[in-house]
Parts: sequence; structure tokens; C-alpha cells
Amino acid sequence: MTIRRSVSSYSYQQTYYTGRMNLRQLLAATAKVVGSPGFELIPEQMPVGSFPDPDDAAVEEWKGWLREYNLTATCMDSFIDTMLYKDRFLTRREQVAQMERDLKLANRLGFPVIRVLTPVRKEIIEASLGIAAKYNVKMGLEIHSPMTIRSRWIVEYIDMVVKSGSKHAGLVIDFGIFAMRPPRKLLNNALKEGAKPGILDRIVALCEAHRPVEEMFTEIGRLGGGEPERKIAMFWVRNKFSEPEWIRDYAPYFFHCHGKFYDMDDACNETGIEYAAPIRVLKEIGYDGYISSEYEGQRLSTGAEEADEIEQVRRHHVMMQRFIEA
Repeated sequence: MTIRRSVSSYSYQQTYYTGRMNLRQLLAATAKVVGSPGFELIPEQMPVGSFPDPDDAAVEEWKGWLREYNLTATCMDSFIDTMLYKDRFLTRREQVAQMERDLKLANRLGFPVIRVLTPVRKEIIEASLGIAAKYNVKMGLEIHSPMTIRSRWIVEYIDMVVKSGSKHAGLVIDFGIFAMRPPRKLLNNALKEGAKPGILDRIVALCEAHRPVEEMFTEIGRLGGGEPERKIAMFWVRNKFSEPEWIRDYAPYFFHCHGKFYDMDDACNETGIEYAAPIRVLKEIGYDGYISSEYEGQRLSTGAEEADEIEQVRRHHVMMQRFIEA
């Protein structure tokens, strides 16, 4: 059993949106520059042909690109849009229909797993189990902050999966649940805006101690902090830490992982999220799957700055490979 590397297309959103590279060019960069063997797609963001129902020619072209660059389709991201209409939520039947739409598309594009957003109710996934079996695509509910591995939402979901006996429902870990401190880039931005270094040090210490964010705001006020310091606290407000050892709780149910990251330094270290311990535990439980780099640091660029998405992803893969081989 092996942990393998992948890249989520989310990592390249700015490069794609500004038109500097198209999907095929990003696949080429993933293989040739990053050196990743796998690719994860958000088809609504970077569609193959016409989303959600590309014609056969577009599907074959997509598969040809994967063969050309020796890439494996690892995971497709699914979004059940419960607020599609302004005056009501989608009914259960409509949500299951959207799930079937995504399962069918994943099957056509060659993805064995779809990532299901955290807020999707277990009843929707339960009602889709037969559909997932039909298309032979697994549904992985994402554990994403502010959820933790031991949140009631996840516990009740896994209880449903166990009772169903299905092999087509499980979990996707988002590494954001292992965040230890705000990323270096965010802290540097705060310093440029006039934040006091001592207060930032105190904020980082509270984050590393997994203290409630309310305590952080209290400390900022007590120490005379202002808007730059409060911005750091607001960035952190949804973070809830999961102990890497908790991965063992649901060892058989992990289908895929999102390697969330914000800031890779020159030595190829993520400056805010713990990676060594989660990867070690994944190795110890025999996890056989991919970790997809999911870069979200674009939003930390300010002014005329522009994130080098491909270089950041390349550094992330250097780090992941180091821990995988440790």
C-alpha cells in the first residue's frame, strides 16, 4: 500500500482564470514541472467540454491528455448546490439527482472517487449509495474545518456508512484540520499593515495551543492590537484542530486526501499546517491513496503581487515526498 501524490485543479485557479494557461497546459505543468502522477479536477471550474454533460469527443480528448502526460485521474470534486434557487432549498430528490449527475460524470472522465462537500447530509449520500455502485464511483465526505474527525456530523455519518455495508461511501481528509498557526505570508502582510510583532507572537502561541478564538480577540484587545491583528484572528476563526492520531478512528474509510496549504517557504516547508504527523499516521494505517495538493494561498497576495501557483505546488510535492519516504 502506498501514498501517492496528486494536484487539485483548485491550486491553479488564478492561472486558469486569467487565461495564462488552459486545462491541457496545466496538466502538462502538473506532470513536467510539479512531477505529480495524479490530477484532481473541479469540473465546474475547469470544465472538460461542456459541464455537466460533455460530448464523447471532449471526454476522449480529456483521456488522451491524461495518457499523453502519464497522469491518473484521482478525484473529482462534487458540489451539491442546495441553494440553487433564491426562494427555497433543493429537495432531497433534487439533491440526489445532482449527486447522480456528478457520479455519472466522474465515471465518464475516469475518476474513481468524488469529493462530497462537508455540509451534504448523510441522508443524501445514503440515498445515493445504489447510484454510486451503479457507476462504480466512491463518495468521500470531506472532513473540513470547522469540522473535526470527531465531530458529531462525522460520527453519525460513519455510523450510517457502517450500517449500510456499502464500499462506496467514506471520507476525504482536508489537511486544513491540522493547521497549527497562521501562514507566514499572512503574518508578514499584517506586519506591513502595522501589526505589532509582540501581539502577533501571542496570537501564534494561542493558535499553537489550540485556544478558543474568543480568547485571541480578548488578548488582542488587552495588548492594544488593532485591525491588522484582528484580521489574523478572523482568518483563524473557523479553524478547529484534529489530532493526527484521530485518523486511526476511521482507518478503513479514507478514500482520498486534500493537501490544503497556503504558503511554502524556500526550504519547501508549509508554514502553518502540520504535515509530518498526519502522513506518518496515514502510512502506519496502510492508507492506499492520493494526497492532492490544494493551494489556497492566492488570496494572501496583496497589491500587485501575484502568487506563483505552479512553483508553490512544486514545493508542496517536494515536501510531501520527503514525508512519504521518511
